[in-house]
Amino acid sequence: MKEHQAHQDEKEQDLFWADKLASAISERKKFHYLSKSFSKPKTFVVKTSASISGVLHIGRLSDTIRSESVVRALQDRGEKAELIWVAEDMDPLRKVPKGIPPSYEKYLGMPVTDIPDPDGCHKSYAEHNTTKYFEVLDKFVGVKMKKYSTREEYKKGSFTPYIKKLLASLSQLKEIQNKYRSSPLAKDWSPWQPICDKCGKIITPRILNFDGKKVEYECRDYDFETKTAHGCGHRGENDPMKGKGKLVWKSEWAAEWALWKVSSEGAGKEYQVPGSAWWVNTEICEHILDFPAPEPIFYEHIMIDGQKMSASLGNVIYPADWLRAAPPELLRFFYNKRLMKTRSFSWRDMPLFYDDYDAHEKVFFGEKELENKKEEAHMKRLFELSQLSKSRRHQKLPFAFAALVVQTYDPEKDAKRALKIFESTGHLQKVNAEDKKYLKQLLIYAKNWLDFMPEMKLEIAEKVSPEIKRELSAQEKKAISSLASFLQKTKEVDGDKIQTEIYETAKACGVHPKRLFELLYRIIINKTQGPKLGPFIIALGRERVAWLLKQI
Repeated sequence: MKEHQAHQDEKEQDLFWADKLASAISERKKFHYLSKSFSKPKTFVVKTSASISGVLHIGRLSDTIRSESVVRALQDRGEKAELIWVAEDMDPLRKVPKGIPPSYEKYLGMPVTDIPDPDGCHKSYAEHNTTKYFEVLDKFVGVKMKKYSTREEYKKGSFTPYIKKLLASLSQLKEIQNKYRSSPLAKDWSPWQPICDKCGKIITPRILNFDGKKVEYECRDYDFETKTAHGCGHRGENDPMKGKGKLVWKSEWAAEWALWKVSSEGAGKEYQVPGSAWWVNTEICEHILDFPAPEPIFYEHIMIDGQKMSASLGNVIYPADWLRAAPPELLRFFYNKRLMKTRSFSWRDMPLFYDDYDAHEKVFFGEKELENKKEEAHMKRLFELSQLSKSRRHQKLPFAFAALVVQTYDPEKDAKRALKIFESTGHLQKVNAEDKKYLKQLLIYAKNWLDFMPEMKLEIAEKVSPEIKRELSAQEKKAISSLASFLQKTKEVDGDKIQTEIYETAKACGVHPKRLFELLYRIIINKTQGPKLGPFIIALGRERVAWLLKQI
């Protein structure tokens, strides 16, 4: 990655959201709620996490990518910083995702670490999901991450000191909680959620009594939004010090910050509102656990075609899917561009994302200068933080046009001929070995993208339909025949020359140019319009198109 200018003007550097946050994190010296200071940590820890109760799709990567950008921004300021990833794997299974046997409804309400792997290849449902996720997660992240499991930390007793502090300050904990509630917590409220000794579920045990040391519970039905987790009716007693359960979220989050000494963490913008779990936990963290609450990285969530990504809706995009159609840098770019603006992704828009990314790359390498120097600096920083390694300038291709060419020339088998086409259309200069490797991969991305956008695939005609032949006038036949001869005889010709020749031929034969273009599209791809025809004919092959036109 191009080294960030250490002596860059501070105001200019802090134009970018990650640099602003890094500045706030590194310069902070005081608690938010207490009138006391704290020492600057030797290493700033930025935490990212994911609940393993649901599907680990690209939406879950948004938190990790944005958190890593803050780590990088801190490091660029000369600070020591690290990223940790936490599996929130004590969460209960809330619904059975698509593709999982319906019989798994019996596990609703059980911690995902205790549910068997439906494929039988891992110890648990949680381990199966995280293992698959880890296969691609590191491909999107440019710094090393330490990975943790909340279930394992409970078992090891890592949370025990913080559980003790919370239970010892139970009245204060309830006071903080009640500040944000319309009705106060019950007298026997407990911050500890036990696991039922009989059925193993964590959502169904209802607290009957809590004496400050042990929890008495009864396992009863619990209604999720669409499903019910059935309780077994068992009555039991649970000791929080033994770790067979978990803290409720409006206590656990604070304990996580104190345990891992977290300086900053990401959260969806819904946590920005007063009274959210974020602000409740910041008070708990400082007032009870005596640890300075982290700086938040609030952000908007990703939408898919204007809808929330959901396994039940069937619009989930997995990280492995993304890597088939685009490099990880493009998703990093997508997430880092606008932190607090709703981002909606559609496979249809992939060519636009590539074009936007390429435009930022030109600015980064100084090939394009902007009058607005703040905007220019912002674009450079966005591109820089989107990279996983030192960026090298390569020749580029319009992704949409690449997707057309690969429908004729398979990049896995015929990349050399495909790149020659782009040279002949003027999209590429002479391609060196390094460019060839990069461009071949781009063509593979384009080919794979078509699997997600089958409607973009073109059917190239093998012969002219009788219907078109019947409706042609003598002038139109003459124009098409003339073009066939031109394509067959003219060897050195580019897409623009063919485009011009179509216009001139139409006029010379007394045919309206728009009509001739429409006829040519219908003959070649059975559509009334399509990609710019001149370069498209070059991409398909002049001889192939000439042979088709000569059938008129």
